[in-house]
Amino acid sequence: MKIFILTMDDPLYTIPFIKEIIKSKKNEIIGLAVTKGDRITINKNKSKFIYLISLLLIMGVPYFVHNSFITLYFKIGILLSNYNIGRSSSILEFARENGIKTYAIKTPNSKSFLSILEKGKPDIIINQSQSILKVPILNIPTIGTLNRHNALLPRNRGRLTPFWVLYKEETETGVSIHFVEEGIDSGPIVIQKKYKVEKDDTFKTLVNKNYKIAPHLMLQAIDLLEDGFKDFVNNDDNQASYNSTPTLKEAWDYRKRRMLRFLRNNSTV
Repeated sequence: MKIFILTMDDPLYTIPFIKEIIKSKKNEIIGLAVTKGDRITINKNKSKFIYLISLLLIMGVPYFVHNSFITLYFKIGILLSNYNIGRSSSILEFARENGIKTYAIKTPNSKSFLSILEKGKPDIIINQSQSILKVPILNIPTIGTLNRHNALLPRNRGRLTPFWVLYKEETETGVSIHFVEEGIDSGPIVIQKKYKVEKDDTFKTLVNKNYKIAPHLMLQAIDLLEDGFKDFVNNDDNQASYNSTPTLKEAWDYRKRRMLRFLRNNSTV
């Protein structure tokens, strides 16, 4: 099995996730590329400032500040390492230390990068980047391209799924490992793991639960595919729901509901 990883350099959850894959499959990984973009990359027509305010409302101040500090510290560390000050904490450095070829690229859809992939002839591509993969790259792996999605597909396609699960007051959620197609989160599902949403769950707790499950589920999916598994779950478009980037109003509605629930649960007669 030959595996190629496309990812973003995100210190919060993506790097720990990719590290677990590398630790288990490093002898099968033929390359790793970090693409441009991060967790706050959004459509050019939308305001990044408004999106950050929305994230603040969704996460709550402590979690938002914690994540912001870790991200800033990470980026400063990479900047200093470029001047030979300290050690880089980039996933590229970790991959190199494990004998994996690495690439820093703008987009995986470029002709030059497609040429690299075609020469490597991967069986599986794992995509955890923010890039939308086009048909030429999707046609390269002999088995397919896999994505980790933090929801129970076909419900809740799109981004920031833990928020939408809580916003819609759903009673269960989970993680799906599915094939990547041209559509958004629309490919056949290899494996899923579901769990109950508890009354005291928050955006933070759901994200933590998802990323505790995700690396093990991805490894299970790879092993299944290596054994010739083809009993995929239909990612039915007719059963699908799709979520876009939350608006400021939706984020505020969610935070207001959380505050009212807190006040009710802590009120005294």
